[in-house]
Amino acid sequence: MKLHEKVKFYRESRRLSQEFVSHELGLNQSQYSRRESGAITFDADEIDKLVRILEVTPDELFGHETIIFNNTDQKGGNFGQYISTSEELIEQYEQRLQEKDLLISTLNDKIALLERLHEIRKK
Repeated sequence: MKLHEKVKFYRESRRLSQEFVSHELGLNQSQYSRRESGAITFDADEIDKLVRILEVTPDELFGHETIIFNNTDQKGGNFGQYISTSEELIEQYEQRLQEKDLLISTLNDKIALLERLHEIRKK
């Protein structure tokens, strides 16, 4: 099941209307409807809000699977854990990293410009 399908499933199982969820996300109903139908993807901030609105964990939305290996150390304790992360979550994460890098680059350019202006005004 894809993310937008899970969102719809949890919204309907909680008996929440699209109008209510769209309002909570700061969207109009048609914008939300396009996200829930899969025409537009939810962004990371919307997913963060959806987790609270739908009262689910990110794992429930993204279908993470955690497998604990039965390896034991010398004292008999278990160690090692494998966490499977969905491709959709990885894509969202990578998109957010790209947005962050672009923002940092833009802010660095602005800082450099302000420093040059400051130097010019000092002269």
